[in-house]
This record gives sequence, C-alpha cells and structure tokens, in this order.
Amino acid sequence: MPILTIVCSRRLVPNVIGTLLLMGILGCDSNPWAVSPSEIRLKQTWEPLDLVELVKDLPTDSIAAVELFLKETGAFGAHYTEDILRVGPAEAPSSLAQIRVFATHSEVLPIFTAMDSISGSAECKAYHERKILDAFKRFHSHFPEKTIPQLIWMNSGFNHAVYPTNEHLAIGLEWFLGADHPIIQSLPPHQFPQYQRERMSPEYISASAMRGWILVHFSNPWYAPETCADELLFWGKTLFILEQLMPDTEPHLLMDWSAESWQWATDNERQVWLELQPQSELFETNRMEFGRWFNEGPFTRAASIPQESPDRLGAWIGWQMVHDFMSDHPEMPLSELIALTDPVPVLKSYRPER
Repeated sequence: MPILTIVCSRRLVPNVIGTLLLMGILGCDSNPWAVSPSEIRLKQTWEPLDLVELVKDLPTDSIAAVELFLKETGAFGAHYTEDILRVGPAEAPSSLAQIRVFATHSEVLPIFTAMDSISGSAECKAYHERKILDAFKRFHSHFPEKTIPQLIWMNSGFNHAVYPTNEHLAIGLEWFLGADHPIIQSLPPHQFPQYQRERMSPEYISASAMRGWILVHFSNPWYAPETCADELLFWGKTLFILEQLMPDTEPHLLMDWSAESWQWATDNERQVWLELQPQSELFETNRMEFGRWFNEGPFTRAASIPQESPDRLGAWIGWQMVHDFMSDHPEMPLSELIALTDPVPVLKSYRPER
C-alpha cells in the first residue's frame, strides 16, 4: 500500500494521521514524493562508525592509538579532536592521550554507562540507524547527485547533539538519555534550560539528526535571508523535505516538539498567522527582530504570541506554507523546491484553516 499524502490533510493531529495512513482511508491522491527505501540502493557502502566504542578502547600506546584513530575516523577525526572535544590535532599523540583521559574520567564514566543502556544501546542505535538509512535512501532518490554522509555515534562531552557536515552526520548520544535521567537533571540550567532538557530523549535522535544535516547541507547556497519571508521559505522548504524523507515519523518530532506543542500550533494557526502576516512582520529586514520567530526557547517571543506557545512558530508556519504550495504544485520535484528563492508564490498559496 503506498503512503498516502498528508499534504491535503496536514493539520490532522499526529496520532490520527498515523491511524488513517495505516487504514488507507485518507481521501487524497498518492503522495507524489513518496519513495520506498527498500527499492533504493546507495552508491556507497553504508558503514556507520561507533566512535563511542572506539574512544573507550583506544590502545594505551600513543603511536598505536593515533594509527588506529586515524584509520577508523578518516577525515572526521580532526573534527572530533579539534572542533568537538577541542583537545588538539588528530595526528598528535597528546590529543589521543587527552581523549583517553576524557573516556576514563570519573565524571564521564557514568555518562558512558548510561549511554550503553539508553541512547547508545544496541536496540536504540539499530532503530534510529534504520530510520536514518531509510531517510538517506529517499534523499538519494530525490537528489541522486548528492553524497550520502557517514553516520557516526559519539560522546561529544555535551558539546554537540548533532554535528553535521556534507560528508558526516555525527550524533552525540549523551544528549539523548531522557529528560528525567539524573545526568540530564544535573546539567547546569543556565547552559541547559528546562525546555532543552525536555528534548533530550531517545525518541528525538533520528529526527533531530536529519533536520540538522538537511539545514546545514542546503544552507549553501540556499540560506541567505534578507527578510522574515525569506527565512519562512527556507525553513518551510527544509522541513517539508525532511517530512518526505521521514514520512513514518510523527510530525511533532520533526520540530523537536511534544505532541502537546504540535496540538497548540494547529489549534492556534490562524491566530499565529494574524500576528505574522502584517507587511511589517513578513518583510522585516532586521535579523534581530524577525529572528524571534525562529529562535529556540521555551516559547516564541514574537509579536503577541503567548507564553503557552511552542518555540520557532515561524519555522512551523513556513512548513505549512510550503505544504499548501506543494499541494498546488504536485509535479514539482524536491530538487526544484529547494532551489526556489522567491517567497511570494508560497505566501500566496498559504491557506491557514483555523
């Protein structure tokens, strides 16, 4: 049974969407962008790297440690040592010595232990690895000329939940131990506010990783916002593409939201649009001002949006706009959508229903 489009019913609550999709009774045409990952073969071998285990098992001999680390990590090794852990060049024995200190530190060992049984468990990694692989198979179908990145599991020392490059997608598993886990609750609140800790759950792993990678991958040359409308378009395009790559993922997870936050957005869509639609808001050129619609936080600090709202409502509205635009243009490939830079046609297609 083909996955039925949710373009024409995008405002259904997630659990209802899932039920109707399984029953095959949505009154819509088949999704023109649907791809069966079982029918797609990647050009390169899919070989995720478990950097968590590699770091824990580094040889004590400095030269042997460097050789093993460089062999297993390739170009990502420098990212990990220089940008993520910030211990020095990957080829330096002193850097690998610092990594061994990190992996055996009394305050870090409990984090590795927690990861082994939660976010880094074999079951959890296998589940999200499959979802990410399927997403990249769909991506390859829509963008066959693009390179598929290597998936990397890591302990980033709470520096990066997701570290995306064009060639790599690294995921810091320590960020996904669960909001109520003692390690997460012990993080300093001025660095890790409550709204952020609530998103540090294993269920968010694959959606957060794919969203981060897509945003970075398409930022050059497609991210150059001069107005709020430009930002709406970029977020809308990337979230729509993300949804097509992960059609079996509940939509609130694609936003790092709770189901309740998604429900609030759908219930208040028209009211949010009334706050965003004035020309002074849509075509604001001051990044500090229109960024309020897209910034992370406990709620959207823009216009008269109440504190009960979820954050980044601008990104969500952009997504709904692109939904309506693509519903009007089912013949448009995703490769053409991402290249669209004029927000006006998308704004004209938008039909807030509430």
